[in-house]
Amino acid sequence: MFRETIHHPGGVTHGHANERHAVSILTRAVRRGYAVEATPSGGALITWTRATFGPTADGTIRADRSISLEPFTPVGAISPTTRADLALIGGDPHAHYAEQDGRRVISGLVWRIPAFTTARLRARSLITEDEAGRVRLTLTARLGLLAQAHRTRTTEPAGWHRPSAATPYGSAGLNRPGRRAGMLHDGGSAALCACGGLAGYGSDRAEARRLTAAHRREVTTRFITEHLAAPLATA
Repeated sequence: MFRETIHHPGGVTHGHANERHAVSILTRAVRRGYAVEATPSGGALITWTRATFGPTADGTIRADRSISLEPFTPVGAISPTTRADLALIGGDPHAHYAEQDGRRVISGLVWRIPAFTTARLRARSLITEDEAGRVRLTLTARLGLLAQAHRTRTTEPAGWHRPSAATPYGSAGLNRPGRRAGMLHDGGSAALCACGGLAGYGSDRAEARRLTAAHRREVTTRFITEHLAAPLATA
């Protein structure tokens, strides 16, 4: 279950969305070309700009809008061990609840998750059971895994610095006040992602941050298109 917050020109509207409704919102947003980004808590943020007729130079008024979906139970930090357990469950269509020594466990074809770990995954709302009796990952878990696998960062620009011997520009013509004579300025910033799939460079940190945001939105859009297009088996 998610808290749904809609920002529109008339104000803010709050509501709730179950998993099926959340999937519908996300897939519809992607079809319409909106920017969609998974959040580390297991939610998502959708943003777009809507143009309407109005008394402006070009006859339109553009208003930013957004929908945020935040889970009632945030996924929190996902350890490598938990990630491996979730990969087992998500990759086995035969995952189901079984009983061992009077306690509930998750069992697959050739593996079994202990009762304590099973209880912890259920308490964190990372897994659920569908109508066919299969144990699967919740949408919250899948979005959280995606976002945490694509944590991005930008590097601090070098700023004013003295050129090294390897720098071909030397210090010619750099007669600047404020004790900056002979110094070069580098405002560039690298854009990086934990997945290793982003190695961009911006002329300044703001541009690098735009590159990281575009990367996060791209992987979220791809995930929704490839994995959420078909309706879920259960709400």
